[in-house]
Amino acid sequence: MSSRVAVMFPGQGAYLPGVLADRARYFPRAAEALETIDGVAAEHALEPVASLLLERDAASLDDLLAKSSDQLDLAIYAVNAAGFEILTGLGLRADVLVGHSFGEFAALSAAGAVSVADVAHMACTRTRAFHEAEPAEGGLLALDIPAWRTEHLVGLLDDPGLRLAIDNGPGQTVVSGPQASLEAVEEVAVGLGFRATRLRARYAFHNPALHLAADLFRRYTADVPLSEPRVPVYSPVLGRYVRTVADVREVIDRNMVAPVRFYDALLLLFREGTTAFIEAGARQALTGIARSSLPSAARTLPLLPRRGDVESITSALSEAGFSVGRRPLPDRPEQDAEKSQDLPGPPQAAVASPPQEALSNRADVLAHLADMYAQDLGFPVEMLSPDIDLEADLGVDSVKQLALFQRVRTHYELPEPSAEQRVRATTLGKIADLVEEQRR
Repeated sequence: MSSRVAVMFPGQGAYLPGVLADRARYFPRAAEALETIDGVAAEHALEPVASLLLERDAASLDDLLAKSSDQLDLAIYAVNAAGFEILTGLGLRADVLVGHSFGEFAALSAAGAVSVADVAHMACTRTRAFHEAEPAEGGLLALDIPAWRTEHLVGLLDDPGLRLAIDNGPGQTVVSGPQASLEAVEEVAVGLGFRATRLRARYAFHNPALHLAADLFRRYTADVPLSEPRVPVYSPVLGRYVRTVADVREVIDRNMVAPVRFYDALLLLFREGTTAFIEAGARQALTGIARSSLPSAARTLPLLPRRGDVESITSALSEAGFSVGRRPLPDRPEQDAEKSQDLPGPPQAAVASPPQEALSNRADVLAHLADMYAQDLGFPVEMLSPDIDLEADLGVDSVKQLALFQRVRTHYELPEPSAEQRVRATTLGKIADLVEEQRR
């Protein structure tokens, strides 16, 4: 089956610890990209990021946001860059590239418009610009309504700090603004029967409130060497194809403050004959958006929705009908074979026992959660140990996790938890802890 292929590059939140473990070493150019990015990080006195992607016990997304946020942009770009090299190494060729928010820089890099090293420098200087500009604490709020409704809601509140930041499709738009303003939007939206979800972000991205940081970033990146893209790139920020060096510069300059019209980008690419969409980065946010926004004729696939091996990638691509040349995997160097023995294996069948000091009712909660999730997800109940990560290890996307958690809330008659509590509930053990906390 042949069709035009778009490769999508995600932005904020597209990070999974250890997502490239037992994968990157099979693709020399992916490993080279990680090495280059770590070299740039050292030049900016930042900690390396390759270990975050190669070690399964690396810091979680929430930990990075709380303690090491300076590494996050670089880590997200590193996954995108390595993911694209994995696709290329498997023989897949993209007809068009499209990035979402910060992912636009990865699309430009994959197209040859900016080097890997220079995008890494840009990610580091972007962090520097935020530190120096010190924008007010803000964030992002996703609403399950179309853009026109969101614009009416923002207009109704008449808050100059609020903006429609991202249009992902009929079922999701994102508002940015100060925390207090987002709380007001959330209250009104929920009162009207809409679902509102706080996203993991520290600033009000795609909002004029970041103008000072954007001005500093523009100044710091003014001398970055740019070229015309060698592969077509469509920019949701510009609303058109990136054809010239001036276009590349405009994407860079407007990325922080301009709205992202991703839905328009998907529709245009589909109308032009692009019917295959592969997400190169970690998790599967863009895959879900494309799947829910485009007609059923569109094929969508996340490359790295969870941790796993190379075979999980090639099998998924093949099963989805993507024309990918299966090249023989290179033999592992002896030292890599030895090193691989130290890597954590697949989840053990036995369910981990709760600590001795745990309350007995927590054990009951865990057993019930395992049964509930196993029935809904189709996994053996023995696989659902308390510490297995629902997304990183099993590939359960955030929408499905939220739906399951609503069943848990209904069963235990729990109040609505805070957004921070909800996003941390990524394992059955953490969900059980939240149940116990809410029941006190």
